[in-house]
Amino acid sequence: MMKKLPLLIVLIQLGTYSVIACSCSKPDRLSKKMLTEEQIVFIGRVIEVSYIDDYTMKTTFELEENLTYMELSDTVTIWSGRDCEPHFISGERWYVFPNLYEDKHWSGLCSRSAQLTDRTIPENPYKDRYRRLAQRDFNKNQRRAQREIKFLRKNKS
Repeated sequence: MMKKLPLLIVLIQLGTYSVIACSCSKPDRLSKKMLTEEQIVFIGRVIEVSYIDDYTMKTTFELEENLTYMELSDTVTIWSGRDCEPHFISGERWYVFPNLYEDKHWSGLCSRSAQLTDRTIPENPYKDRYRRLAQRDFNKNQRRAQREIKFLRKNKS
């Protein structure tokens, strides 16, 4: 038993590390101050996802609604990493609130972006608790996004 204890400790630490690596704190309440001149916010449908390299992907959206004053074209390109980032899938509808970095708009897992297409987290009999937590978080993000969309529409008009 004593020989297995160090292995157990290492496995617990590795499991904890992967959970911490992809976790985010609750986003601050959206305010007018966050809407800078360079900030774009929109609702769009994923047209294409391209993998640039092992770490970067580029997603093209068909613009459905521009939620800011900045003029946007019919298609908008967003950059993101491939690890703990939003998983954009062709055909899905998203509320996108990216950050500007080096003249590109980036959307990360901890950004305000949220999937608007309804989704059910798949069943997994071995991790039922985690599936329920993931579904709860997904639903909370959708509700937050809907509140922010209302706020942005009101402030745009």
